[in-house]
Amino acid sequence: MTTAAELLRQERRDEVWKKYCGFLDLSLEEFMEIQTRLLMEQIDLLSRCELGRRLMGGKVPTSVKEFRETVPFTIYKDYLPDLAEKREDVLPAEPYVWARTSGRSLEYECKWAPYSRERFEKMGEFVLASFLLAASSRRGDVRLSNGDTCLYTLAPPPYFTGTVIARALSEQLRVAFIPPLEEGAEMEFGERIQEGFRLALRPGLDLFYGLSSVLVTVAKQFGQGSGGFKISLDMLHPQSLYRVIKGLVRSKIDGRGLLPKDFWRVKGIVAGGMDTAFYRDAIEACWGRKPLEGYGGAELGGIALQAWNYKGMTFAPDHNFLEFIAEEDFFRSKSDLDYQPPTLLLDEVVPGIYELVITNFHGGVFTRYRMGDLIEIISLGDEELDINIPQMIFHARADGVIDVGGFTRLTEKAVWQAIEEAAIPYVDWTIRKEYLEEEPILHLYIELKEEVENRDIKMSVHRKLMEEDSGYAELESMLGFDPLRVTVLSKGAFACYMEAMRVAGADLAHIKPPHVNPTDEAINRLSSI
Repeated sequence: MTTAAELLRQERRDEVWKKYCGFLDLSLEEFMEIQTRLLMEQIDLLSRCELGRRLMGGKVPTSVKEFRETVPFTIYKDYLPDLAEKREDVLPAEPYVWARTSGRSLEYECKWAPYSRERFEKMGEFVLASFLLAASSRRGDVRLSNGDTCLYTLAPPPYFTGTVIARALSEQLRVAFIPPLEEGAEMEFGERIQEGFRLALRPGLDLFYGLSSVLVTVAKQFGQGSGGFKISLDMLHPQSLYRVIKGLVRSKIDGRGLLPKDFWRVKGIVAGGMDTAFYRDAIEACWGRKPLEGYGGAELGGIALQAWNYKGMTFAPDHNFLEFIAEEDFFRSKSDLDYQPPTLLLDEVVPGIYELVITNFHGGVFTRYRMGDLIEIISLGDEELDINIPQMIFHARADGVIDVGGFTRLTEKAVWQAIEEAAIPYVDWTIRKEYLEEEPILHLYIELKEEVENRDIKMSVHRKLMEEDSGYAELESMLGFDPLRVTVLSKGAFACYMEAMRVAGADLAHIKPPHVNPTDEAINRLSSI
């Protein structure tokens, strides 16, 4: 395997771009040829293992068409208990690493995803491509170098970012993580960031990757001196002292507190998480550079990346076989559990909203997997950059789950249990993610049977969610962030809402607003009663 590190050592920068970012130059026909070839290779691997044969119903499809017609959709429960027990003997390829990610609150604490050696290497190529694009301003613009410093803002192993992203990147480029990966993995989050800033005072800071919510929090802590910048003896070193003085002067001239951009001019920032579009301006204001958005995850691997114009994301052809369920078919499948929605391929989509269905390549295990994400195809290409692959953005969670800062995915059951255990005398409730100033929040709308102080409801439910969900608790322990807000609705709000919907001729299944992720219209109706 020829890596970027070797190519850069030989000054073969054109080849670096072609190897890692060449997918941007594919025609749609070439893209689909890669998809077909790799799917047939994956079907062969699945047919040779116990879990694969089970997922495919004992059949071995001989074409893409037959695969889509005969292999059923799957969700994470279909891989239990095999993945939870890390049973290697049933998998299509020997795992090189196991990565974990957030589970569904109260259902399973976490999800495990096995990575074959080949899939691990592909993820390293995807991560390096993201940094190449984050640092570029045009096609072929390779600004990365061996020895670039990278702030360790990732979750440590066994989480996906620390287990796969950081390690796989290190195999592609000689990156100097600060603090080093092994040392940083043993530190608490705040301690690790503070040490990273301290170490970066001398060599500088070139790259970093992280959840967008974390990157904004880190920048805020920097200016406050907590978890970030603190005066120390290290600053007596000439390089450090010069950087500190320059940063202090810059912030003083601008009449504000210190920000990371006062000290460093980073080459590239890659941000993940469902709130990246919302946080983009705040990250740029703090760090002096726009974050490049990538879409992927432990089960997905790499799906899509933005290019240097920071608009739509372009799909990667060689990580997963991609299928799309049209929005109307998705909603029909939610109300009619017997309905099996048809799928479209990438060369069949038009602008609109779709549920994404993926099948891992290179010995991955997830097959016709419904992750629960809705994406939006915003165009069939990017004329500005001469990219001829459909462009996507992330739209929403599709499965009644609320993603909070990338740390946890709260289910209806988890919120319901927290309200019950908090002994709140309620008539009914609904909850969704909203945005308040610069923060995503969880907004609980609740109708009460008897009067209770708003503050008491908030604190009781918040405390129960922290007790039940470790990811939710980490929002406060790691970021100092309490996302919950509560609005008490007027008496009779839900009854009036349902009567209005009945009179309007709504289907019985849609008379009552959903407990999780209600629409703006539903919230406006409830709040106006």
